[in-house]
Amino acid sequence: MIKKFFSTSLTLVIPIYLSSCSPPKTTVSISSGSPGSGYQRISSQIKSSADTVEQIQVTDTYQSQGSQENLQRLLDKEVDFSIVQLDVASAAMKQGKVNTLLVLTQEYLHLVTQANSDIKTLADLQGKRVMVGAEGSGIYFTAKRIFAASNITVIEVKSNEDRLKKLINNEVDAFVYVGPLATSDKFKQELKQSSQLRFIPVDSSLINYLTIQFPESYQEAIIPQGTYKPLPELPKENLPTISTPGALITRPDVNKKKVSLLTWAIISNFRQYAPFYPELASQEDAKLLSEGLIYIHPGAQQVFNSGDPRVAWQRYLRENKPLQAGLIMLITTSSIGFLLRWWRKRKQNNLLKANRQTINELRKLLDTNPKKATEEIEDLRQKYRLMLIDGQVSPEVYEQIEKMTQIFSDQCQRWQDQQKELSYNQILQLIDEWSQQLPESLIVKHGQLQYSHHQYKEMLKTGQLDLQSYLQMIQLTLVWTNLLSVQESKKDKNNLSN
Repeated sequence: MIKKFFSTSLTLVIPIYLSSCSPPKTTVSISSGSPGSGYQRISSQIKSSADTVEQIQVTDTYQSQGSQENLQRLLDKEVDFSIVQLDVASAAMKQGKVNTLLVLTQEYLHLVTQANSDIKTLADLQGKRVMVGAEGSGIYFTAKRIFAASNITVIEVKSNEDRLKKLINNEVDAFVYVGPLATSDKFKQELKQSSQLRFIPVDSSLINYLTIQFPESYQEAIIPQGTYKPLPELPKENLPTISTPGALITRPDVNKKKVSLLTWAIISNFRQYAPFYPELASQEDAKLLSEGLIYIHPGAQQVFNSGDPRVAWQRYLRENKPLQAGLIMLITTSSIGFLLRWWRKRKQNNLLKANRQTINELRKLLDTNPKKATEEIEDLRQKYRLMLIDGQVSPEVYEQIEKMTQIFSDQCQRWQDQQKELSYNQILQLIDEWSQQLPESLIVKHGQLQYSHHQYKEMLKTGQLDLQSYLQMIQLTLVWTNLLSVQESKKDKNNLSN
């Protein structure tokens, strides 16, 4: 709230007379995709959106293989902006080479084979011929990651050309496509050409692995039944898969004005992007376009905080009392910067303090219930991981918190191991003592074994003994109980015979 307040007030230092100027249009370049692709359609919509702002003009050659080529063009400074899958851009973002502006679509993994194929699961692709997309495409990047994560080796066909024809002619066994649902004209036309196609579902274990290992890149998704064909249905049922955001990205050194103008052009026309991001159709505002983004360019962040970059100062004067406007106009840039740094530092310090306090409270559980302490600390780690993804905590502070929680998590694990080892050794020692005294007081020892059985149950309930160790101890108890019973029986028979 404070950050938004002061960010808005910064615009007031701009002289009012600038509003009467009519600056020339700012031209920006985008790299998207080839004609007929989903990216090409998105780029065309961006051009239309820019026309409504008047101060910005967009150019695009529509000659790209996809995400990887778009990213490289951006890094080589051939263009100002690129449309890229976030799994492709993730490494460059973490290195500070690129920033995000907006999420424009969700791109779904499609694995396509023939309906009569014996390929039913992802694992069935082992050793098969699979078209994995052109080397410069996001399809190729995602396909490589999927097969590597699954330990599946396929015969790669690095192309997108004539993939349906090659599939029908049995030149390949399957092909991979990554893109928005029902957006690519080329992909939709391919699917309409044959009624003998089937989608391969993605295993839940692989979905879980990817969403945990790459939370900034992947999320669990469903391709709804009949998305591409109603009759015959394609897919035949809701299909589990993964999706990765398709975002507009830029370099940190790209002019802030260019970034803010283009960001506002898209936000002010956000419903026009519903064909690529269907959830936007039911939204009242454009917040979905920035949901979950990290490494945001300052120019885009300014728009998220203050709205239209051209008239921010006018809107502020219109919506605030004269006294408030006058006071804020007296605040110097250095004062605002100091307050912002102080506010950020205080917020992050409070997070660190809260994390330390929570860990100290969990330490009290170690003696009585180490298993519960472990579960609680893992829930805490997941909470801060989600806060990092949502931009509520900086990467630097998150790293400090992660170190603290990891240290305590390791302590919990060592404590559980020690408790289990101690309990196990005590029980074995007790059984050894019983075995040495077997001939005497059999009834008493039988009672001791029953008592130890009760102890095992209590230890299992409190987390001091895991299920496997508990079952092993019960098995040993039963063996000794049977042995004692046999000894008692023999003794009774000897007494009767005498």
